[in-house]
Amino acid sequence: MDPQRKAAAGPIAPSSVRAGRKSFAVTNTYIKNVNPQKEIVTVHTSTPHVEHRSFHSDQNQVYQGEVNVLSIIDTNKEIMCCKYTEEAREVAAGFIDGTIRLFDCNTANCVHTLVDDECRAYPGPVTAIKHRPVSKAHPITNVLLSCYVNGCIKCWKYKYEQCLYTIREKRQTLGLCYHPRYSKFVTYGDDGKLNMYDEEAQTQERAFYSSQRKNIMDGHTSRIFACVFNPKSHHELISSGWDDTVMCWDDRQPYATRYFSGVHMCGEGLDFDKPGKQVLTCSWQDKDSIQIWDYGSCKLIETIMPDSYQSKLYCGKMVPQTTLIVCGGTEPNILRVADINMKKTECSVRNNPGGIYAFDFGTIRRKATKIPDTYKKVSEIQNIPRVAFVTGKRLQTVDFG
Repeated sequence: MDPQRKAAAGPIAPSSVRAGRKSFAVTNTYIKNVNPQKEIVTVHTSTPHVEHRSFHSDQNQVYQGEVNVLSIIDTNKEIMCCKYTEEAREVAAGFIDGTIRLFDCNTANCVHTLVDDECRAYPGPVTAIKHRPVSKAHPITNVLLSCYVNGCIKCWKYKYEQCLYTIREKRQTLGLCYHPRYSKFVTYGDDGKLNMYDEEAQTQERAFYSSQRKNIMDGHTSRIFACVFNPKSHHELISSGWDDTVMCWDDRQPYATRYFSGVHMCGEGLDFDKPGKQVLTCSWQDKDSIQIWDYGSCKLIETIMPDSYQSKLYCGKMVPQTTLIVCGGTEPNILRVADINMKKTECSVRNNPGGIYAFDFGTIRRKATKIPDTYKKVSEIQNIPRVAFVTGKRLQTVDFG
């Protein structure tokens, strides 16, 4: 039996017709005065001075914990997604009109604009920006892959602002995900299907979808908004979306192998832990928005309630080599660092100008400091990479610790 949606459907990208009418401008830029040649060795132990600007209270961000503001870039267009480049020197932002702009991490200046004639003629919001996972086996290519609501998938050589190739899908393409080892990627969209492509051949290898057999759940029945590969497997991946299920796939089998339900996904709120045995879900729902699942049995391990702010979440990731997660959402508009074991919020940025649609991890900017022997618990906050996140028309970068 097809699952029935228990909650109202989450927001989707606005129409491309309305999106193409406005022009772009950077209206205000704030960046912390940092020498790019040196590591940051001083940190905020209280809220940054940005909080004390004489803005109206509902426009004033509130910082909890050790939050260090690195840059704030305000524009006049909604930003849908962001991604650091391979060397983390620039951060790319995807806008509602189909334009991608790259901002220098040190100066916050716009250094590249990625748009071609097709994007201008048929503007559609950018739904995802990715690059091949950085590893010793893969050379730095200075290439970004992006997808759009109008069904286009474009590969950009961003240093030359050149589109290398375009793949066109007959659907709304809502996101993409790279394979952790192979030169392959998966796209997903509003037709409930996942398409796997060979990046080098620029051809589709296969698709993942439901068999549509009666009373059997082996695929999605609505829009897909998240997908992630198992870091310990060459063949396994999971996906989730509006049908309140997380599907587990194996590319050696035609349909989903198993699933767990009760997760309403509206963004990139799926992640694996490093061993590939547990799954984090950050869902767009009033209750039980942060949950940990056992991947093998598809059983719920625990629901995390870090504080009184029960935000509906768009996105979330586990912080590597820690027990921390970073997640963001709306109602209220909050970016949060939570400790899974302690079940509490370590840091947060509240009162943002819009929902937190997406964020990305950069590099760890500080050198580790020696912890005195008198401390009983060593804080993991300094192990969090810097975070670039989008909120309304703002692209902001913060650091913690």
